[in-house]
Amino acid sequence: MNFLYRFTTALLLLLCQTPAYNLAAQTGETWPDSTYNYYVPDLLQYQDAVYNPEVKTVIFAPQNRPLAAPVITLNGKDQLELVFDVLGANAQNYSYTIEQCTWNWQPSVLDPFDYIDGFTRDDITNYRYAFNTYQSYVQYRLLFPNNSMRPTKSGNYLLKVYANDNPDDLLLTRRFMVSENQLTVMPVLLTSGITQYFNTHQRINFTVGYNGFQVNNALEEIKVAVLQNNRWDNAITNLQPVFIRRNELVYNYIDQTLFEAGNEFRFFDTRTLRMNTERVRNITRDSTGCHVYLAPDAPRSPELDNGRFMVRLNYVDMNGKFQIGITDWGFTNLDADYTWVHFELPMEKPIPDGNIYIFGALSDWNTLPQFQMHYNPKTKSYRGAAYLKQGLYDYQYVIKRDGGAPLTSSLLEGNFISTENDYSILVYFHAFNSRYDRLVGYSYINSRR
Repeated sequence: MNFLYRFTTALLLLLCQTPAYNLAAQTGETWPDSTYNYYVPDLLQYQDAVYNPEVKTVIFAPQNRPLAAPVITLNGKDQLELVFDVLGANAQNYSYTIEQCTWNWQPSVLDPFDYIDGFTRDDITNYRYAFNTYQSYVQYRLLFPNNSMRPTKSGNYLLKVYANDNPDDLLLTRRFMVSENQLTVMPVLLTSGITQYFNTHQRINFTVGYNGFQVNNALEEIKVAVLQNNRWDNAITNLQPVFIRRNELVYNYIDQTLFEAGNEFRFFDTRTLRMNTERVRNITRDSTGCHVYLAPDAPRSPELDNGRFMVRLNYVDMNGKFQIGITDWGFTNLDADYTWVHFELPMEKPIPDGNIYIFGALSDWNTLPQFQMHYNPKTKSYRGAAYLKQGLYDYQYVIKRDGGAPLTSSLLEGNFISTENDYSILVYFHAFNSRYDRLVGYSYINSRR
């Protein structure tokens, strides 16, 4: 097997020297190399973020449920699993801690000793080295809560991983929620009550029951957040109940709980580098690594080219997430290599007042510079490349308008009422004599189930 692997690699390297197999050479473009200028924030962000460009492929979800939201029950047996890679051949010492936050992700006034049982910091000791890959990396793994540290209060939390025993030397942060499940949340998914949004938006209404739970002033003490596909950037918050009944709050809105339905996510599969999969047009290797060229995408909105590109996809997706793995010869994600994945979006002319980004869990649901698409007037298309681990990925294109307008995918992806989406409802409670926001209710609903 090792002989075959090396022979195949040598053949690919030889083919890369021939222009017919090198799409970058054909178009006269220079693709990114290992010194690509990755964006890293300067200060702590109370959101999912990576602060070191060598940190890759961060997955944080309930153990054995990698596509689920990072929500656990207070004092329950379920654990969250954090997995991430650090490029390079040498293992380092990394530590972690947690910080409680308010319902809207601001720092809590509580001291860590008020919400942590055990140590307020601990080391990550579980790590393994990549095997049989061109890109060297060390994979770190953490199960939380554990015997060394566990939260004693419900609410929003930020997991912080840092280096050199210095909390300011951050590697990454990840949001998670701890719920008491004291209240009953009953969601229902509806079509829009507004005619112009009937075919393009989804409406979620819900009722919160608090029988046996003391609520003195629901308008002041109860806060809710409604999330689509576990995204916080477009979460709906600050909702007040339309009706207050005995032990029940009714959030029955016509217009305030509308979400753009979107389209099923685009996808690509790099679990094998020995052949072109459905969405892969070509695979090459050169001095900068392995390059996977995806088939050109197309805008999927009726607003472009008089509806010529209007496409409603119909397949089961992962709602923007990804799963790591290979199908060639490995058995674990430590056998998965890193590749430059090249995206292309043909358009007759560039967007005049904004930028296009590759978007999804692969970008931490952020518009990061390393996921920005750039317009090439020679090919009349937007192009971009991202350094990603082998796996199965969902993604979409979003436009970030100049001037700080909300992100939108409507122009490039379209909105279709039958699109499958996940919705989460979180209910927070802050009594008048309390110092923190408790997460007392959580519910999930899928638009097709």
